[in-house]
Amino acid sequence: MTILLRILGLRDATKSEARAAFWTAAMFCAALTSTFLLRPIRDQFGVARGVEQMPRLYGITLVVTLLFVPAFWRLADRMPSRRFVPIALHALAASMVFVFAGLTLAGSYDWSSEGAQVVGEAFWGFFSAFNLAAPALVWVHAVENFDRRQALRLFGLVGIGGTSGAVLGSWLASRAAELLPTPAWSALGSLVLLEVACFCYARSAGACRAMRAEMSAPPVDASESRGGMFAGLRLLRGSGYLRAIAGYMALLAMTASAFAFARTQLVSEQVDGGRAQHEWLAHQEALSQSLVLLLQIFCTSRLLKRLPSFVFLTMSPVLSAIGLCAVWAWPSVATVGVVMIALRGVQFALEKPSREALYTPLDLETKHKVKFLLDTVALRFGDWLGACIQLTIVKQSAHGANAALVAALVGAALWALLGARISRAPR
Repeated sequence: MTILLRILGLRDATKSEARAAFWTAAMFCAALTSTFLLRPIRDQFGVARGVEQMPRLYGITLVVTLLFVPAFWRLADRMPSRRFVPIALHALAASMVFVFAGLTLAGSYDWSSEGAQVVGEAFWGFFSAFNLAAPALVWVHAVENFDRRQALRLFGLVGIGGTSGAVLGSWLASRAAELLPTPAWSALGSLVLLEVACFCYARSAGACRAMRAEMSAPPVDASESRGGMFAGLRLLRGSGYLRAIAGYMALLAMTASAFAFARTQLVSEQVDGGRAQHEWLAHQEALSQSLVLLLQIFCTSRLLKRLPSFVFLTMSPVLSAIGLCAVWAWPSVATVGVVMIALRGVQFALEKPSREALYTPLDLETKHKVKFLLDTVALRFGDWLGACIQLTIVKQSAHGANAALVAALVGAALWALLGARISRAPR
């Protein structure tokens, strides 16, 4: 840990700060390992259903988000994190028993048994909620126990813990496809990892108490506003700056759905068998997250200090446009894999930190209530709308895939323009 702290420029961190950040990073690692262990199962079900079902599947994601997010944050607001976080982690772990039972009924990786499609859609919806809850629990704990000065210094280490979990979970998923007879057993692995995350939370909570005692800091104010999706709508309606961020995130998701559309089609056509598809998707995710991890450790903090946010908020859309053209010119799983690995590396290591910085000038209420709204509903709405547009153009246009490419390029151009605008907007 000492070597990592030196690489990140955190040699001045106190012992209690380092322990608190380390155990929070370990909690994030375990939570995201459990998530990414299951992600290829969800993605491979999407491949099995085909591109024509993508609007339906993304519609399920949007509906689950609209139902789950308000309930989740209402509970988070009503309970102090010291009670809510462990209860929620144990509840997620318990839910894996039902996931195991459902995936056992579905049978093989090919989703060919009777009733497998119903189980798959139910799992798709469940994963949409799980994918939101697991990382959110880490940040509920972190933002309540680290002050702003500590957050700026230590959250980089926490983020590296999360990315390490994404790499490890993706690698475990690829091994599971090679060794396990059915995908159901991955659910039991996820259960164990969530209990590990709960153990790490307990150690982190103790370290945070010691850290605050060392600083003679007052107890954490549990009354801080954290959620409030419907209150966020009111704030969003009254601010052009926030609406621009919402549009930026929706266009980000719409462009990502164009790549998901292409990947689903190409993997379905060029990779034979559900097990092989699962393994390919897991390998692609592992390589993507490995690139993110390398960039986070060696490049992110240095580049963010030296270059303006304009560069990073326009870099992803420009690279996306180039990637779309590459996939159109060389339509293969190798091309879409390389492009998506590069794009995810840039997005998560460079674009996302710059996007998060857009909220820093805002007051606490606006940060919490609007940010959660945009991170969930705006992204999921963009996914669904992008999938609908892609499928409609392919089915109804005489130019098919070429017209869909043009539509995606237009979306990427609008995304870049909004990125340039919000990077220079007065706060």
